[in-house]
Amino acid sequence: MILLFNSCAQLKTKEALDLVKKISKQIPKSFYSNPHFLTSLLDALMKCGDVAHAEALFYSSKEKVLSSYGAMMK
Repeated sequence: MILLFNSCAQLKTKEALDLVKKISKQIPKSFYSNPHFLTSLLDALMKCGDVAHAEALFYSSKEKVLSSYGAMMK
């Protein structure tokens, strides 16, 4: 999943964003506690232009790591 999100982040297209959203809705919520997974998802959302969704996800996460903050600043 992380590789998929990273690939979509590099594409920065609406189609990539749609894929990221579709996949993220199907993933169990327990995955969101993994900081690497969450950072990759945040990065993809930010780079594809969905800042509002990325912010909501960031603020709802219980454990924030430095890389998550970095993904939100890009």
